Amino acid sequence: MEKGLIFNIQKFSIHDGPGIRTTVFFKGCPLKCKWCSNPESQLHKLQILYDFEKCVHCKKCLLNCPKQAITEKENHMIFNHDKCIGCLQCVNHCPTKALSHEGYFKEIQEIVDVCMQDIDFYEESNGGVTISGGEGMAQPEFLEELVLSLKEKNLHVAIETTGYI
Repeated sequence: MEKGLIFNIQKFSIHDGPGIRTTVFFKGCPLKCKWCSNPESQLHKLQILYDFEKCVHCKKCLLNCPKQAITEKENHMIFNHDKCIGCLQCVNHCPTKALSHEGYFKEIQEIVDVCMQDIDFYEESNGGVTISGGEGMAQPEFLEELVLSLKEKNLHVAIETTGYI
């Protein structure tokens, strides 16, 4: 089964469609709008996040990156997102948790299972699931499979889209 790149799954959303909803935020968007509500969702790949305050400059991240996507400049770690393959070796070897990441690869069933946890809320409020982003339409095959799986569970599905695909 194909995996999709998800930024977040937010339960009990009340502004993303009718009723109480679970919003599934896809990662990746072809636009880079300055007014984007979720700018951290724009890049269509796992993103390494760096917290300078937590960093002890041990350089374990730099030493464990198989693609040399990390360099050090003036006591700061610099991440080349073009070289990064999202293996998370740098994050896994960071002893102080100065590194984290944005984005997760999820299977359809994992997402459906999370959404189904709130079936009682959907039924009482005429709610359901909203696909948001980033831009869900930027992962069309995964989106189609997810929507069909949610519809098999008789869930109302809405999609927030830029329409730019």
